[in-house]
Amino acid sequence: MSSALAQPLSTTWKDRLDLSNRGIPELYEDAAAVGRSPHANAIRMTLADLGASAVFCVQGVPTVVIVVLDDYQRERVIELHGALWNQGLAALLLVISGDTLRAFSLARIPHSGDPEFDSRCLVRQLDAVADGLAIKDFIYGAESGRLWEHHADHFRASERIDQVLLDNLSASHAALCQDGLSTDAAQALLIQTMFVAYLEDRNIVGPEYFRIASGGASETFIGLLESTNATGLYRLFDSLREDFNGDLFVAPCSFDENGPRPRVVRTNLQTLARFRSGREVMTATGGQLRFWGYDFKYIPIELISAVYDRFLGAQESQRRVRGAYYTPMFLADTVISALWDTLPASTKLKGQFLDPACGSGVFLVRSFQLLCEHWRDTRGSRTIRWDSLLMILSRLRGCDVNAGAVRVAVFSLYVALLQEVNPPDIQLLIKRGRLLPELWGRNLCAQDFFQASEEELQAEVILGNPPWSSRHGADRNSVVWCKDHQFPMPGREDAWAFVWKSLRHLREHGVVSFLLPAMGFLHNHAKNAIDARARLITEARIFRIINFADLRFQLFEGAVRPAALVILGRRENDAPGYRFDYWAPKADLNLKMRRAIKLSSVDRGSITTMDLRKDPFVFKRRLWMSGPEAKLFNYLETLPKLGALVSEYRVAYRRMELFENRWVVGNGFKPVNEDRLDDDGYQHQQSETIFNTPYLPVQAFRVLAQDTGRLRVFSERHDGLVHRKGFERGFAGPRVLVPCGISTASHRLRASYVEDPLTFEHIIFAISVPSRDARRAKLLTALLNSKLLYWFAFHGTASFGSDRPKIQQGDLLRLPFPTRQDFGHEDESSNAESALVELIDDAIASTRESMVLETRDDGIFDELDSQCYRYFGLGKEEIALVEDSVASVIPSVQPHRESFADLWRTAGPEEREKYASTLTRSMAHWFSDDTAVRIELEARNDDLALVHLRLVERQNWESYRERNDEAVGAALARLGARMDKPLPGNFQLVPDFRLFIGKSLFLVKPLQRRFWLRSAAIADADAMALELQDAVRLGNLGDSA
Repeated sequence: MSSALAQPLSTTWKDRLDLSNRGIPELYEDAAAVGRSPHANAIRMTLADLGASAVFCVQGVPTVVIVVLDDYQRERVIELHGALWNQGLAALLLVISGDTLRAFSLARIPHSGDPEFDSRCLVRQLDAVADGLAIKDFIYGAESGRLWEHHADHFRASERIDQVLLDNLSASHAALCQDGLSTDAAQALLIQTMFVAYLEDRNIVGPEYFRIASGGASETFIGLLESTNATGLYRLFDSLREDFNGDLFVAPCSFDENGPRPRVVRTNLQTLARFRSGREVMTATGGQLRFWGYDFKYIPIELISAVYDRFLGAQESQRRVRGAYYTPMFLADTVISALWDTLPASTKLKGQFLDPACGSGVFLVRSFQLLCEHWRDTRGSRTIRWDSLLMILSRLRGCDVNAGAVRVAVFSLYVALLQEVNPPDIQLLIKRGRLLPELWGRNLCAQDFFQASEEELQAEVILGNPPWSSRHGADRNSVVWCKDHQFPMPGREDAWAFVWKSLRHLREHGVVSFLLPAMGFLHNHAKNAIDARARLITEARIFRIINFADLRFQLFEGAVRPAALVILGRRENDAPGYRFDYWAPKADLNLKMRRAIKLSSVDRGSITTMDLRKDPFVFKRRLWMSGPEAKLFNYLETLPKLGALVSEYRVAYRRMELFENRWVVGNGFKPVNEDRLDDDGYQHQQSETIFNTPYLPVQAFRVLAQDTGRLRVFSERHDGLVHRKGFERGFAGPRVLVPCGISTASHRLRASYVEDPLTFEHIIFAISVPSRDARRAKLLTALLNSKLLYWFAFHGTASFGSDRPKIQQGDLLRLPFPTRQDFGHEDESSNAESALVELIDDAIASTRESMVLETRDDGIFDELDSQCYRYFGLGKEEIALVEDSVASVIPSVQPHRESFADLWRTAGPEEREKYASTLTRSMAHWFSDDTAVRIELEARNDDLALVHLRLVERQNWESYRERNDEAVGAALARLGARMDKPLPGNFQLVPDFRLFIGKSLFLVKPLQRRFWLRSAAIADADAMALELQDAVRLGNLGDSA
């Protein structure tokens, strides 16, 4: 593909796209200037080989490709579109010709000879004069992700190269197995086919090679596959085995010299021919769908290594048992980039890298690519000699219990190696014979890490995504190893074992970087988990933790457990305490497209070892909590807890303590598993109470009070037979019922006061109280239904907001439950208490009248919240913090892949005005009565706003207004001209950007609602107050910038 047709991106068009102030690493225009980047090779290829004028990156990921042509050439654009679609990175192609800009989606399948190319792939066609503002929209929209959502029909994940290729691999694998091949043989044959396809598409082997190797049968690989017999294919493999490596080409369907070698039959060839042609979606119904096709010259090797995930898909049960899930490319990039920043120069130059659960090798491939880029940077050369490449490759080690996965890793590293060399140079190297180094059994082994020798397997960097599994094999190697070496393994979670053992494999100053289960490592409140965390920070040095809990439904295909990246090393026993990075990225629109994980400045913080020792829940609390929220939380945290009053049934029962005249909490009964009644050792018992008492299904649970008139007994089939009776005192008398599952739709924890006899299952807690304390139990019922305790539970419990929305018994007992005597405003609290108890009494009375309460009826919950705030003595700002979190933040937490979180929506004029007025009121507390803050919005588009704050004398204050008489790009350029250093490029990554110029403070804020809530204004005021006070002290007050 010639680059001669493309022209440089002119200054005029840079201005039109608002790219004038962008440079490396966001805007690349010269292939020679591309430095270290996870996608450096792809960017160079796009500029040098595909002839693009520029590549615009968002967080290092090629996102927008720009091509400038003298005249619009449709066939040239279709060809370029097909190549970029194969690359699978950029999402948007901007084609400029004269004063016209055409925007094409790179997520649409490129059809061959497509007469409808424009109607399918063209997003917009714009004129530079008439559509100036819309043209600027592309870059800002790509950075925020709004562009993909606004034109969702043009950016379908199902049409991306990764989905099409992986679907075809899955279909081919199924067809091969249906024709008699085993799973292992089918995997091997497909890997071999892809490697030959790669060699052909990159012109490493050409027509002459195929003709000679096949004995004249064909000059192309597809020709061999379309043959009536496999003789030519076997001859080709003989040549490839001699010229490349015996590891990969022992025989079709086999990698093992001593293993079985199934014969390839004609139907197998037909399946391979369909796959190799790349001209159809093999899973499409109604026949073949012709398209431009995939080309292995352009497809990233990281994507190709994803075949392992599809092959595992055929054995889903095994994958779940092992806890092994394919790591998507965008997540691997985040892991490698975060790790790379922590490595010393000596490690980057000579360090050994080890992945102890390497799977398909994505982390090793990424490491190899970065090591190659580092070699280029340090030596100032674009070309790496073959012997130097082999030396870099020799620094990589990997093992996995799944031999098939290791074979894919071998294949992936071979392709990554060849990708670093020009085809003519490879052809010269082929003449030496057996070109590729042996990796199988050497660098990469089918081995259990827990049987590997610590002395023989040492490394400076140990990285990867070890299995998350705790349910199988109490005698498995990981459990035995931890027991023998006396390391804790909470929940028998394999990931803990990988961490402990990896620390013993580290060389001096080495680093471990693992994707780990966030719940098990960061949020679990069980004592053994807290103790294990305490030991880890003592025996290891944590460098960085990135908590991906909010991305729970966005990361892994088929797995929803929240993840965290933990980067750590060894620590001397007498070393002092330390501080480490703690980042908590949030889901956003770019992640919805599975492109990149946004690591913005507001989501980056730090934690000390002292913080963690004092507060084992600090990781959870720092997920979403702002500074002002932390003050409110700490106030509530100092109040007496429910646990100070309530005993746990399971603890009291074991101690044989009496329950009379005590508050006690316990679970309901656990039903029998009818399929296990005849199993030896399966426990079950009889309960007359359960047999004779009305039963409350959790689906019939009502908040505040229960209507028991229509309830029936649980089951007459087994005469009250249950697995566990549960807390039977909780089935009668005054008590508060609380389901452990949290209803995020109702914005309440949900609690109900009841005195009538009824039973329930173990997913409901009962807090049984003495009759004399019925009034206080009603108060507790009201408070548990309040937004305030819902908010407290969100920040203060283990699972809610980080894993599943539920509350454990221990979490329930940590909720604040003070008496009115615990406050300094006892009279107000006493009045509020009476009002809250009266609400519960009214609810009880209404159930007797057969009126069912719902959470939105009659304003009762508005009144309940109001009285709850009054009971705790909260002010207007504190109430705003709670209300915003409950109404906007919590419903947007952990969005599902196809959902659209409310926090992503663009803030409207009314919301912007509320933000400004809240900011003004909040900052007033920090200044004298004769000083005020005047706020103006000077410029905005659909993604960013420039806000101007000035401290003025009270008499000169004016209310908030929006001028918006200047384009955002022009306004930013004006600010940049007055700075001595460049402005940030992507303000989506710096949403808290603030700049003092003369007598003014400027904010550049993304327009997503998350940053325009009242709670955001309160947090911003908290952060800016000291800076503005300095301005007062220095006398920088006035009416002009």
